[in-house]
Amino acid sequence: MIQGLDPILLIYILSALLSGALAVILWQHHGKTGVIPLLGTVLAVGLWDVSLVLLSVIGHPLATTVLTGTLFLGVGFATMTFLVFTLVYTGREQFLTTPILAVLSAEPILLAVLAVVNPSHLFFESFNGTLEPGPLLWIHLGYAYLVLGLVTVLILGFLYRSRSLYKGQSAALLVGTLATWIANGVYVAGFVEFDTSPIGFVVAGSLYAVAIVRYRLADVVPIARDRVIDTVTDGVFVIDTDDRIIDINPAARDLFEGADSSVIGTDVHSFIAGYPVLEEQYDEITTAPVESEREFSLGTVAYHVRSTPIEDSRDRHVGWLLIIRDITERKRHEERLEQQNDRLEQFANIVSHDLRNPLNVADGYLDLAREADNPAQYFDEIDRSHDRMETIIEDVLALAREGSAVTDPEPVSLADLAEQAWESVDTGDATLSVTSDLTILVDPKRITRLFENLFRNSVEHGTPDETDDGADPIGSPLEVEVGTIGADDGGGSMGFYVSDDGLGLPDEGEDVFEDGYTTNAEGTGFGLSIVQGIATAHGWTVTAGEGERGGARFDFTGVDSDGASESGADGSVGTLGSPVRASDGQSSDTTPS
Repeated sequence: MIQGLDPILLIYILSALLSGALAVILWQHHGKTGVIPLLGTVLAVGLWDVSLVLLSVIGHPLATTVLTGTLFLGVGFATMTFLVFTLVYTGREQFLTTPILAVLSAEPILLAVLAVVNPSHLFFESFNGTLEPGPLLWIHLGYAYLVLGLVTVLILGFLYRSRSLYKGQSAALLVGTLATWIANGVYVAGFVEFDTSPIGFVVAGSLYAVAIVRYRLADVVPIARDRVIDTVTDGVFVIDTDDRIIDINPAARDLFEGADSSVIGTDVHSFIAGYPVLEEQYDEITTAPVESEREFSLGTVAYHVRSTPIEDSRDRHVGWLLIIRDITERKRHEERLEQQNDRLEQFANIVSHDLRNPLNVADGYLDLAREADNPAQYFDEIDRSHDRMETIIEDVLALAREGSAVTDPEPVSLADLAEQAWESVDTGDATLSVTSDLTILVDPKRITRLFENLFRNSVEHGTPDETDDGADPIGSPLEVEVGTIGADDGGGSMGFYVSDDGLGLPDEGEDVFEDGYTTNAEGTGFGLSIVQGIATAHGWTVTAGEGERGGARFDFTGVDSDGASESGADGSVGTLGSPVRASDGQSSDTTPS
């Protein structure tokens, strides 16, 4: 006795108070991973301790029965919640499914009911102040020791793999668990006459307090490496020095269709067979055990790969860690930035050069007008310079606006767009023939401008100057044609073309899309640059060359259509020289505007 108080009872009270203090500390971190099941363990132990204290001071039979039930409820839930906490702490939450949690929770409840009812004395052999375990209680003890054994193994494994901070946490948890084992084992083995389990829980609770306060158990809970690897969006490969795949994460499997866990142990060369680029990159980055990184492309997808040599505890090279990241969007962003920078530089050149010339001309004629007796003769030249500056400004704005990506295309008839654009261009006595009724997905305003620029280019650059007597040197009006490029005509890509029978393109069309390139002294040189920008904004490819009739031809491929193909009344595909009939029964040839 210590001042009239039983020392055993004092230990139970001390354990209960310690459980309460730990519960308060843990609740302050209840949002952290793993804290709730650990809090459940502490509260269950507290219920166990309080039940033992009250059983020691209350002798009423009904109270004894109820307290026996709460005692074993605490015993059962302490075991169950500590297992749940250990699974969470060591990164094995995938096992904590709803059915498994339901089964684990049923055991403490069943244990408490059996302790109260004690059917046929199968739980206790006697119930007269002395607890003699019956068969059912021995079954529970076997289950509890099995759970504690699993907990110990999990914590031991985590302790072996952990780093400094987590070693302190897991060591405290391990010693605390062992203390519980020893204290309960002493009582069950009959070495002492009173339940020494709370003593083990006092030791365990003290160590948990050290883990919480000193090693921040409730604040810094480890995340399992397997979970990190499975969650990361980059492809992760672990390969040994014999070029065998040792591990692969889900993101890496997604890079290769059909790849699953069966690839473990596969030779990496057989795994990437059929990808010459990958085989070449792999051989280069594994030539020496040094960290390296590089970029490569497979089709339209760009990748960044980082290789890191893996060494064992004796600094021997044992394999490679390869991390592959899809950088396609980054590359596209870089390309867009580069294009924008090029545009800015081009615009600066335009402002400093192209606009300066007509401005200087206008200033010169303005000075002459000030000094002349009849200044009106210079006003037309000034007005012409202003018109040219306005044209340049409009083209520069078009370059900036038309190059942005098309995000909401509409289905529109190719023939309708071409005819509408033809009507808005001064084409003289030239004629237009549209040999297609294909419906394409486009931004109608931009494609109308594209056709306007192409038609204007054909009329202005494809028609030779008149002879001295006013006759047309080529003997007939210019003919412009718009038609469809079939899947087997343009390298497997659907599209359309615009061609004429004029003089053709200079230098085989190599420089026609460059900003400022023109063979017309009155032109700005931006018309075809705008055409290319509009095509690029739609995701198309545009090429220029000589047409079948000797003139210029512009091909647009990669075009999205609203139907599988264009067809005439008989279902045949429209081709060059075979105009498809329009809906009103007339050819879609357009007369001169």
